[in-house]
Amino acid sequence: MRFRHFLRLVSIVVPLSLMAATSAYADDLGTLAPGKLMAGVDANNKPYSYIDDGKMTGFDVELLRAIGAKLGLSVDFRAQDFSGLLPSVSNQQIDLAAGSISITKDRLKMVDFSEGYLTGLLSVATLPDSPITSDKASVKDKRIGVVQGTIEDTYSDSYLPGAQIVRFPNLNAGFLSMRSKYIDGFFIDKSLVDGLQSKYPQLNITDRLDISAVNLPAGFPMRKGNAKLEAAVNKTLNELVADGTWIKLYTQFHPGYPKPASLPPYEMKTGS
Repeated sequence: MRFRHFLRLVSIVVPLSLMAATSAYADDLGTLAPGKLMAGVDANNKPYSYIDDGKMTGFDVELLRAIGAKLGLSVDFRAQDFSGLLPSVSNQQIDLAAGSISITKDRLKMVDFSEGYLTGLLSVATLPDSPITSDKASVKDKRIGVVQGTIEDTYSDSYLPGAQIVRFPNLNAGFLSMRSKYIDGFFIDKSLVDGLQSKYPQLNITDRLDISAVNLPAGFPMRKGNAKLEAAVNKTLNELVADGTWIKLYTQFHPGYPKPASLPPYEMKTGS
């Protein structure tokens, strides 16, 4: 009888101790749910976050999976429009967001960011018969699409002075408007232009203007004050750069691009 009583006690104590250990581990990392990292992404944001053959993938997605693996966390991706990502982080609906989200002073008022892990170029994509040329002055009075909430939206006045900015909730909505010639050009990340060119070769999409965004590196936004998660993500990012995982993923999702002159972490330049 005593032995059976002992077994019953063990059967209760062991699961409870495991649950406590799991919860403590998750609490140590500052995640919303034990053993899980909830990440918000725009599912139509190739090459950063997109669905391929029914599976979420992309540079940011696979980088987050690698981070989760090192931290002992499963990563749960939640798709939503880009404009809703930062509010979802701030309201603690998700742990962080991903998809080449640039660090800016305005965004830092709402959320904290990991260290910068990516820099790039912005481009104005057009159809062949667009009136926009490589001269920035050609955008004056032209209808230029942007994805709402992106840095292209935020800095459109300084990047494209005189343009009529038309805002869209996501990449696909802006692309459809460009294809129907409702807009004269689409101001987006250069990698996204490459993705559209690859997906729709028959349209002969061109990138007429390239604008450097090296002063606005991308980071993973997290809720303000979540120092535990921020420290864990930064430490793991540095490890993935050091062991070659970062450059392997960069090469995989940016085929044909030259290797970066420097590796992360990247810093936001003042005044951005």
